[in-house]
Amino acid sequence: MLNQLSIYLPNKPGVLANFFELLMKNKIYIRSMTVAETEEYGLLLLLVDQYEACSKLLEEQNFLFSVTKVIAVRLTDNISKLYEIAKTLGSNNVNIEYLYTTLIDDQALIVLRLDNNEAGAKILKENGFIIVDKLLNVID
Repeated sequence: MLNQLSIYLPNKPGVLANFFELLMKNKIYIRSMTVAETEEYGLLLLLVDQYEACSKLLEEQNFLFSVTKVIAVRLTDNISKLYEIAKTLGSNNVNIEYLYTTLIDDQALIVLRLDNNEAGAKILKENGFIIVDKLLNVID
């Protein structure tokens, strides 16, 4: 499983650029990101190359953030793989709370937050899906 950082940033001009600059100065690279917004805050869901260093930096800089366990599964270019993942999980009574896709080193991935990540990962592996751990290390 991967550690996803959920970071709350004020929804104001320039804040996101300043956040990216902080990561760049500390040589922390974003591997995947999605953003949701409310009137007051932006919520960044990040996978980074250096989770420990990033979380320490966020603490030092007093950012409001949390950590969520997620799983990543290899995809193909065909949308049928998304269907197969959703169908396999649903047939085994595992709910997808949210998902997003990413491309890392030319490898398409789906990042999933499930109601039971451990059971979901096990079911997907048993059904031939490739789970990715630590972004680039494959678990067979």
